[in-house]
Amino acid sequence: MKLQRSPLQLSLLYLIVAALWILCSDALLLWLGLDREALAHYQTFKGFAFVLITGLVLYAALAQHRSQQELAREALRSSEERLSLALDSADEGMWDWDMKSTRVFYSARYCELLGYRPEEFGADRDAWLGRLHPEDRHLAEERLRALIEDRTPYYESIFRIRHRDGNYRWLYSRGRLLLDDQGQPHRFIGTSSDITQRRADEDSLRQAAAVFDSTLEGVLVTDRDLHISHVNPAFTRITGYESKDVLGKSPSMFKSGRHDPAFYQSLWHALSTRGTWSGEIWNRRKNGEVFPMWQCIRSIHDENGHLSHYVAVFSDVSAIKHSQHELDFLAHHDPLTGLPNRLLFGERIEQALQRAKREGRRGALLLLDLDHFKIVNESLGHNTGDLLLKMIGERLGAAFGPDMTLARLGGDEYGVLCDDCAEAEQASQLALQTLDSLSQPFLLDDQPLFVGASIGISLYPDDGDSVEQLMRNADSALFRAKNSGRQTFSFYSQDMTQHALIRVRLESQLRLALEEGQLRVHYQPIHRLDDQRMIGAEALVRWQHPERGLVPPGEFIPVAEDSGLIGAIDAWVLEQACAQMCRWQAAGMSLEFIAVNVSSRLFGRGELDLRVERVLRETGLEPARLELEVTESAVMDNPERASELLTQLHKLGVRLAIDDFGTGYSSLARLKSLPVHKLKLDQSFVRGLPHDREDAAIARAVITLGQSLGLRVLAEGIETEEQAAYLREIGCVLGQGYWFGRPQPAEQLLAAQANA
Repeated sequence: MKLQRSPLQLSLLYLIVAALWILCSDALLLWLGLDREALAHYQTFKGFAFVLITGLVLYAALAQHRSQQELAREALRSSEERLSLALDSADEGMWDWDMKSTRVFYSARYCELLGYRPEEFGADRDAWLGRLHPEDRHLAEERLRALIEDRTPYYESIFRIRHRDGNYRWLYSRGRLLLDDQGQPHRFIGTSSDITQRRADEDSLRQAAAVFDSTLEGVLVTDRDLHISHVNPAFTRITGYESKDVLGKSPSMFKSGRHDPAFYQSLWHALSTRGTWSGEIWNRRKNGEVFPMWQCIRSIHDENGHLSHYVAVFSDVSAIKHSQHELDFLAHHDPLTGLPNRLLFGERIEQALQRAKREGRRGALLLLDLDHFKIVNESLGHNTGDLLLKMIGERLGAAFGPDMTLARLGGDEYGVLCDDCAEAEQASQLALQTLDSLSQPFLLDDQPLFVGASIGISLYPDDGDSVEQLMRNADSALFRAKNSGRQTFSFYSQDMTQHALIRVRLESQLRLALEEGQLRVHYQPIHRLDDQRMIGAEALVRWQHPERGLVPPGEFIPVAEDSGLIGAIDAWVLEQACAQMCRWQAAGMSLEFIAVNVSSRLFGRGELDLRVERVLRETGLEPARLELEVTESAVMDNPERASELLTQLHKLGVRLAIDDFGTGYSSLARLKSLPVHKLKLDQSFVRGLPHDREDAAIARAVITLGQSLGLRVLAEGIETEEQAAYLREIGCVLGQGYWFGRPQPAEQLLAAQANA
């Protein structure tokens, strides 16, 4: 029996039953006619019976009510548990906002999403609002206001809220606004889930889609059965096929026919074993053009490990291949003439040597260097020089047969390789043919230009069995040809190698000598010819070798010039000479000047004036006591720059002299504008005096020229009294040579001066 009544109904029922019990029980007792004593006894029994019966009924009602309460509570617990499990499985937290107050219930899971415990998070609207991202706060408030004002039943929003670790999490919230009987907002309840990872995945997908659409590489996707399912815009740009042309079809439609079945078998074997393949493949565009591309194919598997798709990413490498061809040509050819360069020439020599070794053939290597090409660049400009080099290459290329290799090795140097030259006579004829070809003038701007050349020849296999050895030996022969007067050719011989080795050792020893102070300065006196009084001295470098003794200048000066050491040596001699002149003045020697040679290398650096100024300042020597001797050829190499530098030196107050005058190609117009004080007549014109008519004529002309220009003239190499007398007679003022004194250390010169 279930008593499902309200408390009021139960109370009324109880009163009715009690009243009926009293009335009916009393009527029953009166009807029985009991006496007073018995009636009193039954009245007591009736009361106990009523209490007992109503107590049992009340107990039954309360027991049933308790059972129903337990069932209700159990059902509520089950419902709450299912709700909690559902929210947890959905990874969602719940919130419940009492709209009549600011109290908000946040579930434990909601707080866990943000790294808090419920008691730490708070229980009001500000606990949520204060943690919103500043950029999302205004929008969230607007949506809540719109929800309340418009009475929208359902709510949905995405916003960022701060986690306990300081970072922000993206939360997706869904809720419902509950209204009371008057239609006023009563409760606002809903759930929230963390979608931070989902947002990141969506961003990644959007980025991947953007890359897929915008990448320059073509992308093709097929299903496991090789039916094309996706292509990107780059695929269309590269192949010419629109997506509608290829979707659902097989990639075999792009085959070019250039690959055999073994190629594709290898491709599919790599895909099946490694899951990827990459390499160069030739395919066909929509217009039928076959082109190369670099392609990477990868197999894609689903979450169960089953093959689902193939993805191919490829790029058109036809432009790269064309560029590689051009780069290969540029790497092996001279860009100016289009001839093979040194690298390709070396490879051709290596191949020729291998053929010679294999077939017993003989050949020749010719190195050709243009004579005085530097003058062309300096006088006519580098553009004209480049044009001339190109014309030379064209003429030589036309002169040689197809069995020979002509190369430009750099600058004004060319190489010729003939791998069918059995005898030296053939090489000689080839060299003469080359010189004859160059002997004809080149027309540049309708002006004829003549070019000479020197040629060095090495024969193989006699002169070497390697590229380096052959090139080195031919270069040695070229050096001999230049020293033999140019515009000729020379063959390599073993003594050249020995000479080259000696030069290499000498250069190394000379560098060591400069570092260890083995160099000395000797001084040769300069006299007036009229009274034979010494008025100056020329500083000359000498090498005191620890084993060989005094090394002749003619042996090490050329090495110093070729190696570039002459500049450092000249600078050292300048310092030593200036310091020595100061010591002589302090000792009472009445010398007017000290002369120092300046090499073309030091003169050409352009910093000579600064160096001289520094040395004069450091030594304290008066500028007028220093005389710098510059060779005629150094001045004429770059007349404009030489004039500028000599002017700077003249401003310092030093004396200036033109050395070896008469051996170069001086322009009188330039000579008269140079701020020089003296001309030095080269000893080659003094040696034959007074009997050689040509030497006498040259000497007289130079002296007359000097007098006309107001310059003093000094004759070098005077070895006899007869030469000195003749030079004095024709007007030469100063003399220098063995007749006056040999170069000697400063102490000996001082003693000789004291004895005089």
